[in-house]
Amino acid sequence: MSDAPFDIGLQPERTLLAWRRTCLALAVGAMLVIKLGAPTLGIVAGIIGVISLGLGAGAYVVATARYRMVHTELSAGRVLPGPGLQVALIALGVALGGSLAAAWVIAVAVDRIP
Repeated sequence: MSDAPFDIGLQPERTLLAWRRTCLALAVGAMLVIKLGAPTLGIVAGIIGVISLGLGAGAYVVATARYRMVHTELSAGRVLPGPGLQVALIALGVALGGSLAAAWVIAVAVDRIP
C-alpha cells in the first residue's frame, strides 16, 4: 500500500474533511444547546448536550477510520466498504439536539404565557 493519494481529485480526502467539518458543527451545536438550554431545562440540557458531543466525537473517529479503510481498498484495487456508521451517529446527534431545542422553545413559550 502506498501513502500517495489514490487519485488526482483527492475525493476520499475531501470527503474526510467534509465529515470532520460536520462533526465540528455538531460539537458547536451541542455546546450551544448546553449553554442556551441549561437555564430553562436544567440538567436535561447538559445530558443531551454531552451525549451529542460524544456522538460527534464518535463520528469523527469513525470517519477517520473509514477514510483509512477506503484509502487502503482503493489503493489495492479492491471493492469499497459499505456505508459508514458516521451517518447514523451524526443523525442521532442532530435529532437529540433538535429535540432539546424544541423542548427549550416550548418551555420558554410556556413561561411567557400569563
